[in-house]
Amino acid sequence: MSFPNVSCSSKPHHSQIDIFPSSEDDDEITFSDEDDAVETPQNVGISQQELNIDQWKVIIADDEPDVHRATQLALRNLIFEGKPVVFFSAYSAEECKKLIADIHPDAALILLDVVMETNDAGLQLIRYIREQLNNHQIRIILRTGHPGEAPEESVIFNYDINDYKLKVELTRQNLLTTLLASLRAYRDITIIKQQKIKLAQTLANLREVQMQLKEYAYSLEKKIAERTSALESANRQLHRLAQMDGLTQVANRRGFDEYWLQQWTILQQERQPISLILLDVDYFKNYNDHYGHLAGDECLRQVAQGISQLLMRAQDLLARYGGEEFVVVLPHTSIEGAQKVAETIMNAIYDLNLPHVKSLVSDRITVSIGIACVVPNVNISMEMPISLADKALYQAKQEGRNRIVLAK
Repeated sequence: MSFPNVSCSSKPHHSQIDIFPSSEDDDEITFSDEDDAVETPQNVGISQQELNIDQWKVIIADDEPDVHRATQLALRNLIFEGKPVVFFSAYSAEECKKLIADIHPDAALILLDVVMETNDAGLQLIRYIREQLNNHQIRIILRTGHPGEAPEESVIFNYDINDYKLKVELTRQNLLTTLLASLRAYRDITIIKQQKIKLAQTLANLREVQMQLKEYAYSLEKKIAERTSALESANRQLHRLAQMDGLTQVANRRGFDEYWLQQWTILQQERQPISLILLDVDYFKNYNDHYGHLAGDECLRQVAQGISQLLMRAQDLLARYGGEEFVVVLPHTSIEGAQKVAETIMNAIYDLNLPHVKSLVSDRITVSIGIACVVPNVNISMEMPISLADKALYQAKQEGRNRIVLAK
């Protein structure tokens, strides 16, 4: 491919240096094709969905207009990854500052001359871009026709540039290779930057989701705790109801059995006494037959409540044993202590003054009581005290009722 000749005047205050090789019989500066078979690449590289770029912006910063024309002519109609490469010109470092800062901050590449309005204008522009604009994405290709003003090694070490070229080295092939390599680097950096932004957003979203999950977990745990507490309360209530006699509102036979087993086990370990009072309303069948079942129910309720009010210790239990029979459990109580409690119960029932004209022992409701007391141990069964108290109660009835009998 032949390349047109473009003239470029040298800077008056420096000795003339050819920016591109010139022919022997022509004073004009030209780009020379190193390989006429080289074609402008189309859709170089792979498409990146992450890259939101409509065109590749390249800034030419050089105070020689011919360099601008020659560069754009050499790279005209260039397409990279399906997007056009567009050139913008700045003829001084100050003009380039405004171009990058205000108009094209998304420029991908700057082809930067060292010597423009001052001998180090290009180098100062590099510091401005990297340090003040904090732009580390744009690729900077430093070009000079005056290497003495900017020694290559010193510039590479001291300035954040991406390539350093002498203008005499910039054939079309070299320029094209340099530009495409820079665009690829810019593309990759841009993709990484965008991916970092997406990653940061994803992490922020994850943190937000994590906070929401923590709040949800806390709320869930709170609800579970509340429901567990409510369930436990309901279970306790159900258990209490399951152990309560519906008529008299004291413990039922089931409640007695569970409590008796519990206390028997405890006192067996402690080797402490437990007393049992078994009592029966005297001639209750006669009472029911004469006053009716509703009155009989009310009689049992008053007897139960009268006894309950006498039991001052939390560990003492009153239960309806069955029919008109009641049982009182007195842990840590001797036979003497149990007898005193029984006497108090008899007096309290008598003082209820519930008329009973069909009783054969009194004009009011009375009770017969049997008492047993043991120290639980492995040699006796837990049913034995119940049996003893029952025999004592039977004896009290046989002896005329309205009395207390201690088991022997």
